[in-house]
Amino acid sequence: MKYIISFISIIFFFNCLLAFGNTKYEAEDQVYYKAVIETKNAGYEGAAYINFDNETGGYLEFTVGMAADGIQSLTVRFANGGTLSRPMEITVNGTVVEASISFEVTGEWTTWLTKSFDVNLQKGVNLIRFTSTGSEGGPNIDNLEVTGEKATSYFISTTAAGPGTIRQQPAGDSLFAGQEVVFTASPSVMAEFTGWTGDTVSASPVLQFNLEKNITLTASFTEKEVKIDTPNFKMTGYANVEGDGLPTTTGGQGGLADTVSTLVELVAYANTREDNFDPGILYIKGKIESPEKLTVSIKHGANISIIGVGKDAELHNVGLKIWDYNNVIVRNLTIHEVFYPEDAITIDECHHVWIDHCELYSKIGEGIGVDTYDGLLDIKNGSRYVTVSWNYIHHHMKTSLIGHTDNSGQAETDRQFKITYHHNYFSNTDGRNPSLRFGALHMFNNYLENITDYGLAVRQGAHSLVENNHFESVKIPVTTNKFSGDEGFVCMSGNIYTGTCSEADNSITQTDCEFWNNLPYQYTLDSVHKVALLVQMFAGAGVLDTVTAADPDTTSAPVGIREISITGGIEISSPYPNPAESVFSISIKAPEAGTSEVILTDMGGKTVKKYPPCNYPQGNSAITFEKGALQPGIYLCIIRFDKYNIIRKVTFR
Repeated sequence: MKYIISFISIIFFFNCLLAFGNTKYEAEDQVYYKAVIETKNAGYEGAAYINFDNETGGYLEFTVGMAADGIQSLTVRFANGGTLSRPMEITVNGTVVEASISFEVTGEWTTWLTKSFDVNLQKGVNLIRFTSTGSEGGPNIDNLEVTGEKATSYFISTTAAGPGTIRQQPAGDSLFAGQEVVFTASPSVMAEFTGWTGDTVSASPVLQFNLEKNITLTASFTEKEVKIDTPNFKMTGYANVEGDGLPTTTGGQGGLADTVSTLVELVAYANTREDNFDPGILYIKGKIESPEKLTVSIKHGANISIIGVGKDAELHNVGLKIWDYNNVIVRNLTIHEVFYPEDAITIDECHHVWIDHCELYSKIGEGIGVDTYDGLLDIKNGSRYVTVSWNYIHHHMKTSLIGHTDNSGQAETDRQFKITYHHNYFSNTDGRNPSLRFGALHMFNNYLENITDYGLAVRQGAHSLVENNHFESVKIPVTTNKFSGDEGFVCMSGNIYTGTCSEADNSITQTDCEFWNNLPYQYTLDSVHKVALLVQMFAGAGVLDTVTAADPDTTSAPVGIREISITGGIEISSPYPNPAESVFSISIKAPEAGTSEVILTDMGGKTVKKYPPCNYPQGNSAITFEKGALQPGIYLCIIRFDKYNIIRKVTFR
């Protein structure tokens, strides 16, 4: 019996040695490019796996720490449900160790195999990169197992004290000894960074060092008052530039006005505008929807304004195509859920176009694929003298495409693109925010948040001036080499990066600022620290007075403010009564009890009244506030919670 026990003990000891000597690295925790984290094919280990795009150049890079130099065995777990083998190049610390390893067909995407090979790894940190070399991309990769003793790791603990966030690159609560790590402190919109404490004391928002011990850091932030001036909504940018026989964009100014409120009326009106050059104003009233995907074409003519009436003008599954039409204004209109292959708005072969104060969106999430919807705003065939301003663009995959093909035969036409995007609010989208080929784009004072792929892509020799934009949690804020083919050029100035992104997440290979030395219009840059609040308050449909929205020569003073409702489960009503005489109330529905602070500001953002903290119970409640000595007028009511602000408008008589 004692010999059996000894034999079992030897086997157990040998297995312990193997386990001690092997380390498994999950693919979803590593750095990847032209690939996505995915979970839909069963059989993977860990939390997910990596699925490469179907093109060359996608890569997955593992960070591997070794306690000593030596030759080690690498074992890759993969699946290939395609019909062809998928080759990959393997590099270690930038040196090619395998020019082409073929990952054979496994039969199904749920069938996982392993492939092993030996490489020489150095003591300390090693970067092992798998790069797809075929047009089908790489296989799905689940993990990488490495033999040999793992290097020492150190733990990292960070705390954001106050309204702000900390970005750590590379991420992880433990990293290898000697590994470079960068921490970036990013204040929220109405806050400022005040310093680091803990193992390092510093006033710089960026810390960078090689890890040699366990690290504990705290980034402190304090709130600050941001003055918001009333915006000037008068048309600016390329739409206001003389060219192609027009001094500026006036739309249907001075023409006859028509109002439609049904799909039949809208289609009939569009038919009357074909080959029509007489100025005309179309007012869209209420909700117009189609049971089947439909595009209404305004084509072969000029001189039209399409204006939504009030806050309720919307097109559902009804797209607008402006084709071979010049001098066009579209304002104050919501267009949503227009199914593929139609776009919400298409600008095709046009010049002098202004898209302003519209809301464009679809849906993202479970069951929504990249081709469920097409574009929200696509501009093509050399359209020029176009301004896209103060629009709320959200919850979509393929957001805004400028230039529809890489075809060199189209290049001469699309080099005519002269387009301005300013004060737009891109939120919860994927790619194309926007994507530009061949032409020229001036992009300033836009706010991009929660973008899962890229913000602005500039390619095919295109040029973009990118000024005072706020990028928050954008995977790749700006790129000139996202796609194969010729790369583009950018000139970057005054942009800020918060949330989970930093300037280091840009992928910029070519810059050119001289191109923009003779920009043909005047414009005013808002402080980049005000941009997020500005566009959340004033972008989108329902902000403008309908009458002044039809006239591009007015500033179109706002009569409503799009309500911000990032409420963490708390529902907040609009103030009532509104307009109010001496008091107003706000209803709150909360999942749990809490405290909020309420302040009133004028339309310039100056605080005019601050109320004591309000305690609210779980469930439904109402809180009443007194006007006090305030003068009659329009005020912003800002309800401040622990992690967010909610803004409502109240008018006092």
